[in-house]
Amino acid sequence: MSTVFWNGRLVPLDQVRVSVLDRGFLYGDGVFETVRVVGGRPFLWTQHMRRWRAGAEFLGIEPPMTEEALTTAVGQLVRANGIQDGVLRLTLSRGPGPRGYSPRGAGPPTLVMTLDPLPGQTGPTVQWRVRTSKLRIPGPDPLCRFKTCNRLLQILARAEAEATGGNEAMLVACDGHVIEGSSSNVFWVRSGTLYSPGPEQGALPGITRAWVMAWARAWNWPVVEASAPVEEVWEAEGVFLTLSTWGIVEVTHWDDRPLQSWPGLTALRRAYQEALQAAAHAG
Repeated sequence: MSTVFWNGRLVPLDQVRVSVLDRGFLYGDGVFETVRVVGGRPFLWTQHMRRWRAGAEFLGIEPPMTEEALTTAVGQLVRANGIQDGVLRLTLSRGPGPRGYSPRGAGPPTLVMTLDPLPGQTGPTVQWRVRTSKLRIPGPDPLCRFKTCNRLLQILARAEAEATGGNEAMLVACDGHVIEGSSSNVFWVRSGTLYSPGPEQGALPGITRAWVMAWARAWNWPVVEASAPVEEVWEAEGVFLTLSTWGIVEVTHWDDRPLQSWPGLTALRRAYQEALQAAAHAG
């Protein structure tokens, strides 16, 4: 049985108890991060912490632990579960509170970290088929910058995609422009330029996405934060997704339409794997 870090201590999973009055359970009132763990260390941890703390500040929730204490707790969780390569989930909710939407009187915050094995093949050859969701993102929203605990739109979109054989759902705006995947950021390539919607278009500023953008710019590959209609993305020289759990995933089919394979993806994936290996042996 796995061990969970719950409100400052390590506890067997079956002993964890979260109140039925917890606002994370009732309203999705909280923020979370999903972090790749490699060699027992959280990958891109500083970047994840920055986004997590910014989300908590935006919601007005004070984290009960410092970043240093959380880093120590991650190490304890890794050792307790014996998982050197896996997926860490860090969740912070406002905690239990009185009935109603008002956050007055809620607390103390609930903080939970879990660690699980990798979801499956995460190497340099992962390929997915995606489906355009019938659901729509209404437009840019301040909450899109953070991973809040309310992900109902993403859940329904993913279920819709999986019901028709897709690995991932692609979310578009009301004007038909591509925004992001249900759990991923999207890139496409045209004339040697990488395009990826960002917060200004309504997409989450993904951590792996930011790594790819920095790497591309270091190699003088232009990167543009923009969106485009689905039909235009279909004609790209290549399409790929980024997410912490799977890394960099090539999209081979979109709504059963075969897509081109971008030659530069091989170098990009190699660089990402090298970064993972370097992080595993750091320190």
